[in-house]
Amino acid sequence: MADGITTRETLSLLRRSLIFVWPYRRQVAVKVLLSFVALYLVLFLPWPVKVLIDTVVMGVPIADSPTPYPPYVSPFIDALEGLSPYEMLAAIATVSLIGIAIIGGTSGAGRDSASDQLAEGFDTATQSENQANVSGSSVGGMLGLFEYWYQLRVTHRMNHRLRSMLYARLVALPMTRFADASIGDAVYRVMYDTPSITRVCYDVLVLPVVSLFSIGIAIWTMQYSFADVPELIMIAWLAAPLMLLSTLVMTGITRRRSLASREAGADTTSTIEEGMSNIVAVQSLGANEQQKARFEEDSEQSFKRFRSYTVMTILFNALRYSVVIGLVYFVFIAVVEALVDNRMSPGDYGVLYTYFFQIAGGAAGLGAIWFNLQNNVAGMRRVYQILDARVDAEYHGTIVPSEPLSRVGLEHVTFRYEDGTTAITDVSLEARRGEMIALVGSTGAGKSTFAYNIAGFVRPDEGRVLFDGHDIGELDAAYVRQQVSFVFQEPVIFDDSVTGNIAMGHPGADAAAVRRAAETAGAAEFIDALSDGYATRLGRAGSTLSVGQKQRLAIARGLVDDAAVLILDEPTAALDPKTEQALVDTLQTEREARLLIVIAHRLSTIRTADRIVFLDEGRVLETGTHDELMRREGGAYRRFVELQSG
Repeated sequence: MADGITTRETLSLLRRSLIFVWPYRRQVAVKVLLSFVALYLVLFLPWPVKVLIDTVVMGVPIADSPTPYPPYVSPFIDALEGLSPYEMLAAIATVSLIGIAIIGGTSGAGRDSASDQLAEGFDTATQSENQANVSGSSVGGMLGLFEYWYQLRVTHRMNHRLRSMLYARLVALPMTRFADASIGDAVYRVMYDTPSITRVCYDVLVLPVVSLFSIGIAIWTMQYSFADVPELIMIAWLAAPLMLLSTLVMTGITRRRSLASREAGADTTSTIEEGMSNIVAVQSLGANEQQKARFEEDSEQSFKRFRSYTVMTILFNALRYSVVIGLVYFVFIAVVEALVDNRMSPGDYGVLYTYFFQIAGGAAGLGAIWFNLQNNVAGMRRVYQILDARVDAEYHGTIVPSEPLSRVGLEHVTFRYEDGTTAITDVSLEARRGEMIALVGSTGAGKSTFAYNIAGFVRPDEGRVLFDGHDIGELDAAYVRQQVSFVFQEPVIFDDSVTGNIAMGHPGADAAAVRRAAETAGAAEFIDALSDGYATRLGRAGSTLSVGQKQRLAIARGLVDDAAVLILDEPTAALDPKTEQALVDTLQTEREARLLIVIAHRLSTIRTADRIVFLDEGRVLETGTHDELMRREGGAYRRFVELQSG
């Protein structure tokens, strides 16, 4: 179950979100100004209609109206005095047509600024997509169209910036961050949690200002023009507090249910991502039914959690509309009594209800703000959890040595995983450029972890990793990455061209360098046979290639880089003997320019190393050349080789 979010944390998250959108304050101010213009036109147009009913139709002189005209309407009313009924009709019709062209229709000041949405369901995913594209206006016509277009641009800029920040943070996190965390959860945060910033911005900076302005103008106008009907003024003053009070009882549980719903949705996304990424394994193992059952369980839980949140929305809307209906009932009674007593004219009826619904709409908007923010705060909390996580660079210092790297060392290094499992214990090594070091041992001996420490992918719990005498923690992270090129045991292929894949870590490599690396890795022959050669796109995860071909491309990627240290994790595991021998011969040349560290089981790869480091259960048992270690009677390496050969 998701951890709860306290009111104090909610306010802190809101403050932080507002700091994020502060650079867009001028654009938000323009949005507010456009809303004010629209609101003025909405409040103005009922008064000409009143003149049409009272004066043109019923013949009551403008000066005899029981209702004083407010100052912001008076210039137009003064211009009508002295005109004949037909002239008044023409003037009112002209003004009305202009007003309709400018604002079209209207649905009140309390209208959600996300009103003009794409089709959506009742799930967080499609609703979040609308939030990422949220835009709208309380009016239509030319003004509404411009306001919609303007807000849409601002919305896209905010969401694009936050999505980009979050993605950049995700890819900069330490590799171990994703050992226990799902990729699907990361996708959910980037795509479906980040749009919460839009609603936080508009619900805090725009909607309250516009709603309060609408309520304030409407109440002031009612006090000015309908002072003879005090019960209406009392109802107007009660509307906003009643709406606000109706939300306070539901905010805590709404936050908890929203967060639980988002986390359940992320679990479902993760299950889909995991199943489709490993579709070959799922089908080959006949695990379709198990995978289906797992998805159904996660999906049902996601729906259940979202229904729980939806219940709160339904209850909130029911309470809110009950308050509105109750207020409308009392307004109706007050209006009828005022008409009977001649304290109002028939034309005032439309004016009054226009203003009352402005008050009710504005109050409803204010009342919904705190309730709606609970869902968006839950999304922003998940976003900030990633933005607050320490990235790889924050575990490093700022030193950038001026001399080329020549020496790498491990000094009594011990590393433990987060669950407490010790991977390597008190290992030491010093290696220089021009050497080839082979890390050898049985599965689980700690070879990859040993190499990860050299590359700086993980930080030792004890001891130090040294680059030319500098602790790796003192060095700039970008510098460390430039010094080490790592070819993983499981080749990583991107949905890009062959050239793009080989030059992924070295975008400055020219075509000749890419081809040379491919030839060295034994990949040139199959690349030339592809439909577009080096320009061929390889599909998702290189789905068009065999495992051996992927491995050769990964090796080429490591060779094209000019890093001082090249680490290859089982580089020949998926290669045929001919390609393996060609690669081994190549490594002899590569070792002259850099330090080669090779993790391998095959004797053909190991025996040419300058030094072999044999590990067992995370400890270094023996170090030496192949011949030296084979001369040791009962030695661990010798037994390992004999088992491999036998």
